[in-house]
Amino acid sequence: MIQETPKATTPDKTTEVFIHYYNLGNVDNLINAYYEQDAVIAGSPGKIARGAALKSALEPYFALNGKISGATRHTLINGDIALLVLDWAVDYTDETGNPSRYSGTSTDVVRKGTDGIWRCVIDNPHNIK
Repeated sequence: MIQETPKATTPDKTTEVFIHYYNLGNVDNLINAYYEQDAVIAGSPGKIARGAALKSALEPYFALNGKISGATRHTLINGDIALLVLDWAVDYTDETGNPSRYSGTSTDVVRKGTDGIWRCVIDNPHNIK
């Protein structure tokens, strides 16, 4: 059975798109599917990354070699822009071989493109503890 590639036709579906591409394990595919061209991410608390640095900011998450799960907790929409609050968790095996979990609550700003697909403009995975 062939699994259809998810498309973010609503703001909430952007979370599904992120999860899908993260779990495939390819950071470039995730960037192309999830982010707008000039998107920014909080690479670490208080520091943003964009362009080539966007990939560098995401690589520590991919280095866990885990599987992510998550869900959108809240959506606030204003026209073609939305603010999302989402909970996420990466389950992985730590360097000693034990199961571990890295989790957080993110605030993301997404925008609807002219093609009708919503993509991330601002990704702040470190915002809420």
